Amino acid sequence: MRTNLSSTALSIAMFGVVVCWGCGTSSEGGDNSGGAASPSGGSVSDGSGGGPAGSGGASTTVPAASGGATSSGGGPGSGGSLATGGSATGGGSVGSGGRGRGGASAGTGGAATGGTATGGEGTGGATAQGGATASGDDCTVGAWAAADPSVTGPFTVTTEEEVGPEAGEAEDGVVPRFTLFRPTDMKQSGLCHPVITWGNGTGSTPTMYGGMLRHFASHGFVVIGSNSKNVARGDPKPMVVGVTWVLEQNEDPSSALYHRIDATHIGATGHSQGAMATSQACGDEHITTCVPIEGASAQRNLHGPAMFFCGGQDTLVGCSGAQSALAAVTDLPAMYAEHLSSDHGSWMSFGGNRRSDSEIAFTAWMRVHLMGDDSLRSWFYGASCTLCTDSAWQIDRKNMDQ
Repeated sequence: MRTNLSSTALSIAMFGVVVCWGCGTSSEGGDNSGGAASPSGGSVSDGSGGGPAGSGGASTTVPAASGGATSSGGGPGSGGSLATGGSATGGGSVGSGGRGRGGASAGTGGAATGGTATGGEGTGGATAQGGATASGDDCTVGAWAAADPSVTGPFTVTTEEEVGPEAGEAEDGVVPRFTLFRPTDMKQSGLCHPVITWGNGTGSTPTMYGGMLRHFASHGFVVIGSNSKNVARGDPKPMVVGVTWVLEQNEDPSSALYHRIDATHIGATGHSQGAMATSQACGDEHITTCVPIEGASAQRNLHGPAMFFCGGQDTLVGCSGAQSALAAVTDLPAMYAEHLSSDHGSWMSFGGNRRSDSEIAFTAWMRVHLMGDDSLRSWFYGASCTLCTDSAWQIDRKNMDQ
């Protein structure tokens, strides 16, 4: 049972005008332990911001997926061509594998090594299709084995603080950098790891959301979170800068991320002001799926499926922005997902190892759209999707019936 926090018990004034959404710290391996989180708040110029976390009410556990699909192999084509992946001429790019390190094949004398990995493609849902290894030591872009999004994944997690470039609005004369959450052993699976860029609510840092972000990383995602407490501000925006830095690390032999990143599958998600920043970031060509949480703006140049989340009890931001964001989508898969009992902050787990129903749904969404985990596709797609028939949720969708 998720603990719902009282908004009156969580209010902390910051600089006299901004309310801090989670100014505490968390140690590696803990889920926001060491005290209660303070509510988000403060307004920002775009109307986003944090707010008090009220009582969330009871939650209904989303059923865990069973079974699973694994990537199918495939032999190398003769003369440098992949059987189902396009041709490689002297180490050229794979046709269906996508761009980026790990999506390209390198051969000897033009013959590509590795093979193709299929990942079932439906209406905009398939994601990790194709791929080949560039060398014997490089990762492979392909579909990941099925996993239960409600439990911790198979990877031990390493957190690296104050990494990457300075980006965003200066705070007390200091321009923020980033926090990285990643699998400790980046070679454990042999697969290239998809990326998630994270945006904080007003007045908070990635530490506030550490439980969820470590959960993502335990499933194999590389998560880059800006340390900015006003992540929607700055030019260029911090969430996009974080993606650029991770892609640069993928080409840096001194980095733990070297040749371990799937540059073709990158997601963006964030809370409150970070949700507005997510909406902005999703216009970037590298972002292939988006999940704004408790706040969204209409974005007409998305590059992949989107879930617009709100809490039915959120009186601070409300659900109108998420509804408008869905209305603006035309030809891409998109979902409006309202968790009826949640407010602006109680969608998130505070303490303990169990993730909230909403966090489980976010993990499942990212696995489907960034990892090609088709065992979880029915949670969101099809006439009778799992969330569609769960009384804890109110769902509206576009282009997701199949």
